Amino acid sequence: MNSDPIQVLTVDDHPLLRKGIVGLVNAESDMKVVAEASTGVEATKQFRQHRPDITLMDLQLPDMSGIEAMIAIRQEFPEARIIVLTTYGGDAQVVRANRGQSAGDA
Repeated sequence: MNSDPIQVLTVDDHPLLRKGIVGLVNAESDMKVVAEASTGVEATKQFRQHRPDITLMDLQLPDMSGIEAMIAIRQEFPEARIIVLTTYGGDAQVVRANRGQSAGDA
């Protein structure tokens, strides 16, 4: 049995929301936030440094979209597991995120 907690990177540009996610994740005995990021560029750097088991990725980020950040991470680390967190109302952006496509690729 593996007793190491699931390592999580959380990416969101809203500090209050990010801190709330950190609190919820860290409240679980089998999970631990190992890094946080507020931009896509920062997310790729934090992923490279910490190699988390799971990344919680917002799609709306200030410097590059969450989709672009996911593509950058998956190009370098194809095994990366990323969960999309978004309040976006449409399905097209989420479908593109699942496929790992940028808006211009759809």
